[in-house]
Amino acid sequence: MGSGQIRKLVMTIVLALVLVLGGCTQTKHAKNTITTTVNTYKEPVQSVVGDKYKVESIIKSVNVDPHSFSPSNNNAKQIADSKLIVSNGLGYDDWVNKLVTANSQDKNLIDFASDVLHKKNGDNEHIWFGVTNVQKLSQAVYKKMAKTDPKNKNYYKKNYQNYSDKLNKLIVREDKLKKQLNGKKAYVTEPLPYYLLKELGVTIDNPHFAKSIEDDTDPSISDIENMQNGLKNHKVDFLIVNKQVTSGIITKMTNLAKENNVPILYFTETLPSNVGYYQWMNGNLNQIEKVTNK
Repeated sequence: MGSGQIRKLVMTIVLALVLVLGGCTQTKHAKNTITTTVNTYKEPVQSVVGDKYKVESIIKSVNVDPHSFSPSNNNAKQIADSKLIVSNGLGYDDWVNKLVTANSQDKNLIDFASDVLHKKNGDNEHIWFGVTNVQKLSQAVYKKMAKTDPKNKNYYKKNYQNYSDKLNKLIVREDKLKKQLNGKKAYVTEPLPYYLLKELGVTIDNPHFAKSIEDDTDPSISDIENMQNGLKNHKVDFLIVNKQVTSGIITKMTNLAKENNVPILYFTETLPSNVGYYQWMNGNLNQIEKVTNK
């Protein structure tokens, strides 16, 4: 073999090593990512994994509807490169399931509703409104990461315990509020706070109306009349409005509540990008507490 051929062979080997090492570096960096479908779950997951992984959400804006979201090629690559994927389930973000399966990531998916809470299709999908639910999610993430990355098991366990203790502060507040609210009734423009109100012992008194609004259909005349009469006659203790959805009938009910001095609480379905779960839920409890103490 001549010197020219040797130099060419050496250059080929060097180039191959660069590509392999570069690919390994890129893969290692990518595999340090954990993906959540919505930013609601970013804080609960990041609180457990700490500085070992970077948690990124696909949907970060309150202006994007998770139900109708269409994932991009970049979203598919993010799913393919993720160490763990956390979804809501119950039809809220079903688009992620195809990406997970297409990229052979099924074993790395935590479907919050089915895997953690054992919910079934037809159950209320707004599971993050339950603080105890989110506490269970953080525990599931800890257990999953302890198996995936056993050398850092104690680190994840400590982080989970710290975050669980933090969420316990919200649960203590809920228990205190329940003593005052248990047995009370509320109207809701959508069944968003189902799990929160359940933990507080509050009954949603217009389920058919709320489901119609959620399904983007017109409420029946009888549902509308019952709700109007209920607000006029103070048959409920407060009205909860989804700030992210407006319509003529919702505006009408909100105005009617104001006219009859029925307290109104304004909740959001998703979290602003600069607000974590604890702060968001704490704000919801602040509103309820303020109304309760009037």
